[in-house]
Amino acid sequence: MKLLIFTLFIVSSLHAETFRVLVRQDHSTNTTYKEVELPDLESPDTFDGKYFRIVNGKSRESISFHDENRELVLKAANTYYHLSLAREFWLSKIGTERPLSVPKLTVRVDISNLFDDQGHFAHDNRDPQFNNALSVPAGQTPDWVPEGREDVWGPEIWFRPKKVIDTRVFLNEMGPNPLTQVLTALEHPLINYAQNQLQVSMIERLFYPSYSSGSIQNDLLRFAGTIALTRFLIGASRKADPLFIEKWFYLDTAMVPEVIYHEYAHIILSDYLRISHSTPVLEGFADYFAAAMANKRKVYAKVPGRSTSQPKDPYNKKPYSHWSEANRTASSDFVLAVMWDVREELGEDMANKLIFQARKYLNTESATISDHLLRSLLRSCEDVCEEPRRDKLRLFERFSARGF
Repeated sequence: MKLLIFTLFIVSSLHAETFRVLVRQDHSTNTTYKEVELPDLESPDTFDGKYFRIVNGKSRESISFHDENRELVLKAANTYYHLSLAREFWLSKIGTERPLSVPKLTVRVDISNLFDDQGHFAHDNRDPQFNNALSVPAGQTPDWVPEGREDVWGPEIWFRPKKVIDTRVFLNEMGPNPLTQVLTALEHPLINYAQNQLQVSMIERLFYPSYSSGSIQNDLLRFAGTIALTRFLIGASRKADPLFIEKWFYLDTAMVPEVIYHEYAHIILSDYLRISHSTPVLEGFADYFAAAMANKRKVYAKVPGRSTSQPKDPYNKKPYSHWSEANRTASSDFVLAVMWDVREELGEDMANKLIFQARKYLNTESATISDHLLRSLLRSCEDVCEEPRRDKLRLFERFSARGF
């Protein structure tokens, strides 16, 4: 009888509940809502499970299934569901036991506070955050913190609330549209050519007048016109920059599946890659595993009413430039595409193992793409590739094609 009662207790303490969540459709980035079961719940009426606990903002209490804010319930269910998928992906697909050593995660939705490594939460009025997500390392307040404000926390994931922003404020950060980029690249060669041709024409008229044809006025009009037209087109193209982006920007991170996969990847990778930094290399690792799990042609694609963000393309063939190393490009898809080259060259399973292994050979703060990332990938090939010499040569060729 005691055994029966104990068995019934275990079964009832870990149960599944059905909730509405947002998912990508098969073979498409389009989204739809569907009813799913949430596994491993330990609470009968809150989002408190064996591996994840979903809370609202700075609260210590898990969100109730019956909270009157149904939007909050939807976000709680969505993050719990996709985090559960992500955990299973790392265990079964990547084949690592790393999730087993991660303590139960507190997941905060609709939290706008900055993270303060000295006190957990920054003051509510200090630069509130929107439209992003972050993973938070475990910590505790120092001894000098006044009584009543002490806090201890484990690793957490924070999902910010959505805020609609006019995209014109981002134009300087995002850079010019593709047409402006092309015209700007041609500006100096065209103007230099026109100036040189005008100088040659003037020299010919002075020293070899018999070889000159046409009037000097026509030459001046032609070459000056080329310079003026080039600069006019660049100016006009810059005026068109807003046409190449959405008028409004917003990102409801708790409702975008790949963002959830990305943040959980940071937690898994944090045994070697510290989550207190955001660099192109570090973000590229999380992007890769989010893309590997999503298994879509593009990731982070728009979600109607939830996100207007531009997708990242794992198949982007953009060549390397020194600008790729700048921290402002941490949100670009270049590192993701470099890692996807490894996947295309060696296959999905081998690439997953190799890239996961590569984290061990990186310094989080100073890792560069052209040196540290490539070295770490090649070194991890020595650890996991079946024929390291052959496979490293194949990777050398792919990296050379990128312009490294």
